[in-house]
Amino acid sequence: MMRQSLLMVFLALGLAACSGLPFNAVAPKVSVADVAVKSMGLLEQRLDVGLRISNPNDFDLTIVALEFELEVNGRPFANGLSGKATLVPAMASTLLRVDTYLQSQNLIRQFKRLSPGALAAGVPYRVKGRFKTDKSSGWMPFDHGGVYGGDDKPQGKAI
Repeated sequence: MMRQSLLMVFLALGLAACSGLPFNAVAPKVSVADVAVKSMGLLEQRLDVGLRISNPNDFDLTIVALEFELEVNGRPFANGLSGKATLVPAMASTLLRVDTYLQSQNLIRQFKRLSPGALAAGVPYRVKGRFKTDKSSGWMPFDHGGVYGGDDKPQGKAI
């Protein structure tokens, strides 16, 4: 009986260590808040992407590293990474600004795929990647999708 209890405790601790967060913690949510063009080049464009990081836990987290891919219309669009330590208070959210790079070929593909009514209907996007926190030793994944634009949806900044 004592051995089984001890085994259960080690198993629970092992699972908590694998999650990268303290036991009973909930992973932060990451979504796109806005996108702005920083520079345009012949082969590559640089974007400033604002990622909204929401911490539903009752303790502060610091995001110490993050990498992501932004997809538009189900196709790769841009990539970014950040090594800037960013505090996300308990039960709050923070905007993390990330330099993001877009290859001209991805931009051209998107223009070719856009129909005249596509923006009126809304353009689907997805941000997926991984991050590390000050409370984790490993990377934790995130994946969030949405629709930008559409006649009956509030407008944000252009993606």
